[in-house]
Amino acid sequence: MFMRDGVVDSSIVRPEIANSWRRCYKQGRKSGLVPQSVLKEHQKSNELLIEVSKPVISDLVNMMNKQLDSFSVMLLDAEGVVIHRINYNNNIVTLGHLCDERHRGTSGPALAIANNVGTEVVGYEHLYPNAHHWHTIGVPIRDGDMHTVGVIALLNTTGQYIPLTMQIVSLAASIIESRLHRQKLLLDVSSTVMNALNSAAMLVNEQGIVVCANELCLNLLGTTPERLFGNNLAEHLTAVNNQDLLLTLASGDDTFYVPIKNRDSGCRHSNRICRVDRQIIQIEPRETLFMLTFKPMYQYLFNKSVAETDAFSVLAGKNKAFLKVIETARKAAGMNCNILIEGESGTGKELIAQAIHRQSARPGRFVAVNSGAIPKELWNSELFGYEEGAFTGAKKGGNPGKFELAHKGTLFLDEIAEMPLPMQVSLLRLLEDKTVTRLGGKDSRIFDVRVIAATNRNLMNEVRNGSFREDLFYRLNVVYLKVPPLRERKDDIPILAELMLQRCCSKNNMSAPQIDRQVIDVFCDYNWPGNVRQLQNVMECSLIQDDDGVITRDDLPSYLLEDSNSATKAGKLQQVEETVIREALQRNNGNISQTARELGITRKTLYRKMKKIANG
Repeated sequence: MFMRDGVVDSSIVRPEIANSWRRCYKQGRKSGLVPQSVLKEHQKSNELLIEVSKPVISDLVNMMNKQLDSFSVMLLDAEGVVIHRINYNNNIVTLGHLCDERHRGTSGPALAIANNVGTEVVGYEHLYPNAHHWHTIGVPIRDGDMHTVGVIALLNTTGQYIPLTMQIVSLAASIIESRLHRQKLLLDVSSTVMNALNSAAMLVNEQGIVVCANELCLNLLGTTPERLFGNNLAEHLTAVNNQDLLLTLASGDDTFYVPIKNRDSGCRHSNRICRVDRQIIQIEPRETLFMLTFKPMYQYLFNKSVAETDAFSVLAGKNKAFLKVIETARKAAGMNCNILIEGESGTGKELIAQAIHRQSARPGRFVAVNSGAIPKELWNSELFGYEEGAFTGAKKGGNPGKFELAHKGTLFLDEIAEMPLPMQVSLLRLLEDKTVTRLGGKDSRIFDVRVIAATNRNLMNEVRNGSFREDLFYRLNVVYLKVPPLRERKDDIPILAELMLQRCCSKNNMSAPQIDRQVIDVFCDYNWPGNVRQLQNVMECSLIQDDDGVITRDDLPSYLLEDSNSATKAGKLQQVEETVIREALQRNNGNISQTARELGITRKTLYRKMKKIANG
């Protein structure tokens, strides 16, 4: 009768239902689905509400599916748009549906929006015939100022009325409100704490969504609260996707490095590497936030106070093997013991030795000696010093040796494998006696020196070959550090390239250009026989060639591109070979003899290739 002439029998229809019918009758019915682009805007502006509500809605669904065979639980924003939902054995509700009276007629969620009060609508109370077997509930969700920010709603399409459902949905709304209030309080406190920090800082949740950030962080990223809060942090990083970011946040690393993307192209931070320190904030068992503090590496590297407190800060990287070396070196810095560093030329052995010295409590100097550059006849005078008149041409007043100069400090013996055997005997005796006598002198001098030796060879092999003394090897090898080559640190190449560019530009008072992503790809394909030192040279060469503020492939040395292309082809051939071997093994059920026969190679060759595949 009402749909025909608009008359309501108030004796059988509740007032709030009757009023809703009249409003709907007057307004008419309109299409109720917003476009996808508009839906995304609604979801983005309600990120926190969705995040807080999701676990509550999941729990509500798990509770109701024991009583109902078909239903939906929805989260609406303040305008009545469905921004999150879980359908259970039905597909009636779609994301983007408008659930207010104008679009869906009289229903629980529509009345919750219209009257700002929890409402239950049953059966024929729904205005339209297709909903006469429904049971709908809508309960407003309010913020701390009692403003409605959304509605949690339940749609039961079975025609079966379940008592206490209204109370259950109301409880869910209360839980969401409580969590929203707690989050708001946490954000207020966190904002106060972060604004008191001297570093750029932000709070990020487990999904990588930025919850809040201080003014320094906004300036660093060149953005505004509206563009940052509620958005994914990965959008403000260069060449970092959300999956990589989440893995990094969830890892056990409290320090990592990321390239930031500053939207202000004139800003000196644009596309710069930052060191990030992570602190975990556990709100409750199922909810974790991360406080991230950002330090641009150009500040970190050239900040004297930072370098004084952490000598290892200049040794950037996230490669696990490299970080393990640094961790061991950091521990060794606090001990007065000799150290042996092995690694290919250009891997940064001397930098590590310098960091160990600076981090230690030793007040003396860091004295470096290149063992391969000293003629045999000058070894004694170089290391032990000499008195006046000790030999023809001796300096007046004599000259202290390297051990004397390094007293109370560190003596770095680079290329130790080049040291002649007779000199190895003298060095061993000196390390055992802790005394040194100058050439031409009579008095012995006690010294206190920590020796750090380095070599680009396998020193144990030199011992086996008889070219290095075993007793001296063990005297030096108290702490052993094996520095990985750059080709095994591919994940560090973007960081190192950026830092080297910053150093070079800072030294020459230049603004740093950006690095094209294709350049990083070339770097990662290249084998780097000269290691980090070669990368440094390439970055300086590229900086000279650059004339448009972006380092591209055209700015790289030609040999790098040629070798990179060859490496790429070789890599593809290796992949083909791996595939052929794996498939042959599978066809022959792992039988080595049959597989080797099929491939036309010997068992020994097959074993060698399998070992190579297994080692990556």
